[in-house]
Amino acid sequence: MISLSSFLGILLGIALLAFTVHRETDNWQIFLSTSSLLIVLGGTITVTLIGYRAKYAWGAFLQLLKIYLHQAITPKSLAGDVKSMVDWSRRVQVEGGMALDAIARSSKDEFVRYIFQLASTGYTTDDIRTFGTTSIEEDYFRHLQESHILNSMGSNTPALGLVGTLLGLITMLSKLEDPSKLGPGLALALTATLYGLLFARFFFLPSSTKVKQTLSIERFRQYLILEGVVLLMEKRPTMYVQDRLNSFLDRRSQYAPPTRS
Repeated sequence: MISLSSFLGILLGIALLAFTVHRETDNWQIFLSTSSLLIVLGGTITVTLIGYRAKYAWGAFLQLLKIYLHQAITPKSLAGDVKSMVDWSRRVQVEGGMALDAIARSSKDEFVRYIFQLASTGYTTDDIRTFGTTSIEEDYFRHLQESHILNSMGSNTPALGLVGTLLGLITMLSKLEDPSKLGPGLALALTATLYGLLFARFFFLPSSTKVKQTLSIERFRQYLILEGVVLLMEKRPTMYVQDRLNSFLDRRSQYAPPTRS
């Protein structure tokens, strides 16, 4: 599924640019330049691959695509996580510690499997909280590199646009003896600057912000699950588990079990 906000954002940006160009001129082809695109976009990718390890650079490129997909974590899904934890609480009360290992083996969620596997080994709640917190924070900061890379790309594109501008000016100055040939150099100079600013402000910098926000939401969810597992290990009553985890959520999106008529 497509992320509606990201998709509408990019469409609105393209529409505004298209409207402005159409309002000012019918010759929209003058804003297209393969040379400028290669200098700005190709140069940005090159600088990124030189400056960062390939693993993180490719991860950042992948995040550029993922922000246009529907985000799996929503207020509704978080309420579903609370419901799952409440159900698991009842199961642990009935089956004891064996239920922890069974939940770990049956879950498709990577973090849920990890934290329940730890819980099933007999570690104390303090140990589980320490291990879980370390895992959450390290995973967050590891993937935060992707946001930093996108932010760096947004900073580099205007500079590379300036490189294109200088190349265009040099080309233009080399043909001063023939004024009729000044156009291509001037066009390269201006379109390179335009592309550098557009890629930075319409693409890379907003994408960096979106990736960071997504990672923060994922970290919040993992802390919610960690807290729930600790409560299960402490053998807290099911109602306590529900109310404690609901306190993390927006009051309008909290989990409420269906009432029996």
